[in-house]
Amino acid sequence: MANTRVFGTRNPRSNRGGATNTDTADSVKLKTTNVMMNKEEFAKYYQSTPHFRIENPNPKWEGMRGFVWGTPDCVIRAIANATGCSWLEAFDYLAPRARKEFTILNDGIRFRRWAVASGAKWTACRAEKGKKRTTALQFAETHPKGRYILCVANHEAACVDGVILDAWNCGDKCVYGYLDMSNFKLN
Repeated sequence: MANTRVFGTRNPRSNRGGATNTDTADSVKLKTTNVMMNKEEFAKYYQSTPHFRIENPNPKWEGMRGFVWGTPDCVIRAIANATGCSWLEAFDYLAPRARKEFTILNDGIRFRRWAVASGAKWTACRAEKGKKRTTALQFAETHPKGRYILCVANHEAACVDGVILDAWNCGDKCVYGYLDMSNFKLN
């Protein structure tokens, strides 16, 4: 176990809810998902590229390269990254709306409605028969200017001036729609 590193904020011996990673010489095991991936796959999701930068505004940012394991806050992170506000300001924007509708802060579908009411513009990316959907990486490459929140499968991420800002690289995920945040107001 000389080449082993443990990432995470909880007791690595605990099997309950804690999220830790064991990094060995040739592979990485993601205990939260029970997935084993090699170093190349690990680098694909957790290393910066020309169109992706690890950016986690969560004040409890801990663990592996800025990812807070087990924290379902992608909507809050996306708002903070896309608008330049703090994580807490984004949280404070969502909290009264979520409370009023008895839902969670990370409800992507309701967030889209709230964002449109606050000035964002929603654009759905429709699937065309015989064609592949646009990926987040392709979106970033074709949108070199602007502030967007990309809605991919079960996740939201910010794309600012052609760079995806998130805790992990979702560049290979299909974009189902996006919010143009240029007129969005945190109110």
